[in-house]
Amino acid sequence: MNSGIIKRLIAVNMLYVNPSSTNQIRKKGRKGKQVIRSIIQQYLLSGVIFLAIYGATMVLIDFARLPGFFTYYMALFALIGFSQSLSAIFNVFFESKDLQDYLPLPIKQGEVFIAKFLAVGMTIVPFLLPLLILFFLTAFKSGYSIVLAVVGAILLFLIFFILLFSLCSLIVFGMTKTKLFRRHKKLFTSLMLGFSMLVSVGGILAINFTQNSLDHSAGVPDRHPFAIFMPFYHVMHELLSVKGLLPLAGLLVLTGLLLLALRFFVVPSLYEQFSDEGSHTVATKRKRKSNQSLKKQLASYNYQLLKNPNLIMQVLTSSLIMPIVMVGTMITTSPVSLSTLGLKFMGVFFVCGIVFACITLNQTSFVSNLISLDRENFSFIQSLPLSLDKYLRQKFWVGCKLQMCISGGVGIIMAIVLKLPIFLLLAFVVGILWGTYLLSLYFFSRDYRLLNLTWTNVSQLFTRGVGNYGLMLWMFGTIFVGAILIALYVVGVLMNFNPLLLNGGVMIWLAILSGAWLWINHSNFWKKLRS
Repeated sequence: MNSGIIKRLIAVNMLYVNPSSTNQIRKKGRKGKQVIRSIIQQYLLSGVIFLAIYGATMVLIDFARLPGFFTYYMALFALIGFSQSLSAIFNVFFESKDLQDYLPLPIKQGEVFIAKFLAVGMTIVPFLLPLLILFFLTAFKSGYSIVLAVVGAILLFLIFFILLFSLCSLIVFGMTKTKLFRRHKKLFTSLMLGFSMLVSVGGILAINFTQNSLDHSAGVPDRHPFAIFMPFYHVMHELLSVKGLLPLAGLLVLTGLLLLALRFFVVPSLYEQFSDEGSHTVATKRKRKSNQSLKKQLASYNYQLLKNPNLIMQVLTSSLIMPIVMVGTMITTSPVSLSTLGLKFMGVFFVCGIVFACITLNQTSFVSNLISLDRENFSFIQSLPLSLDKYLRQKFWVGCKLQMCISGGVGIIMAIVLKLPIFLLLAFVVGILWGTYLLSLYFFSRDYRLLNLTWTNVSQLFTRGVGNYGLMLWMFGTIFVGAILIALYVVGVLMNFNPLLLNGGVMIWLAILSGAWLWINHSNFWKKLRS
């Protein structure tokens, strides 16, 4: 193996780990080695931030006496590492599509795959670094010397990292070998990335739900431990005893078995698998239904545009993570019973629905990028004897209805979890649908105004206009302003103002603002399309 070649290949594969981040760095004017250096600096900074934030918390906890907290942190970082691993493996091995480029070069297949695996590993490690502190503190506070605690922490960290990485690799590459995956690659990729995101967020919230479930048997409040991570605790707590050495031996054996599985069942067939994939993609033809109207054909075409894995992942992340975190925080930190609220709060929940729509819909949504997804097809469609106004209206409703399903579905789940009365649930959902419609009009016209038909990575569409900072400002600004408006509305209701007068006045103002926006959007966008 040539170490120089492997280093260069690692640098190349680092570009594929997070395409959106790479594009942002290039937009700043950095090229060549500067891009690689910036990417590595970002991951190093992430590691330092994680160490600083969680390390400061961990130092205050005596993990030697609190196995529940030990396993809590292990579960937390296992979920974070799981999510990072799946997305990195997909991007480096599947989205890069560079294996054919290495064929004419004097590079061994082993060097190519070692570099790819190492590039993935380098992006996962920064998010797992707090586990080093966890392992060290557990051994040190169990009475072992600093040197022994450091050596044991590094050894156990490497074991945990290899176990996590091997397990994720086996899951991904095992799935990709199936015929079903090859036929529906985009769909499966999107589902896998979405699954990893939901598992991570849902898992973290599920862990936090157990925060009030404490064990006082040891005299100090402790969480109930997760049995699957207890062997790691025994290794660090009783490092030189049989009770610690036996789990260590078991973990080493399990690590060896997973590495052997990767070596003999995954790696040998990887190159053939990716090579066959290209020919399979070329040979595959999409079935077309006969006797379809133009309207149905265009609708089918628009839905096909939305099957981009990166787009689906970004939409799910921006549409689901924030609401899930919000509800999880409400339930775990300050449980509120909403089942006793009366009819006078219907206006409040209608406004809550509009604010919720603003949180779940932004510049990364389906409807916000649907025109640009046409790419060169948009110029072709403009040359046809087809009304551009009618074409874009149909495209708009495809994106708007899809966003309504996402936001409305999440809203209904939230309302059920929070045990809203049926009349408040209906007001909340109607507010979501109305807010989604109004915002869809804005973001759809924004897509046309900032039209980009020459993008190479869909992430380039998300940073148009105000960029990532604008996206964060939109999300947190919406939450801040929305919270103030809702709080003022609730205060007005609780101060026993005439509910009919208060709610009626608010609805009239919302109707005026909505009507004004509809007129502005029609005059500045749809009317101009007709002319």
